[in-house]
Amino acid sequence: MWLESLLKELQITYHTPVIFCDNLSTIAMSHNPVLHNRTKHIELDLYFVRDKIQSKTLIVKHIPSEFQTADIFTKPLPNTQFIILRNQLKIQDFNSAD
Repeated sequence: MWLESLLKELQITYHTPVIFCDNLSTIAMSHNPVLHNRTKHIELDLYFVRDKIQSKTLIVKHIPSEFQTADIFTKPLPNTQFIILRNQLKIQDFNSAD
């Protein structure tokens, strides 16, 4: 939101931010105006995100887990998945024979 405000002030055009999420339940809760009993600990964040989605200033889209690039920083991954995500980040392996 701070960056969005800065870009507006500088009169720089930008696209609506998109958050990619691999959890379908989270996406459903962020679009659903009814707050469920089991989500009280995230009530404020959820209201904030819902308001942004309803005002069309934020987009939340689903991305399959195998394409969730952030997983490389947060989860232990099998070697093949690690290499795929590393390549998505355009990081080269200087130890390879290429």
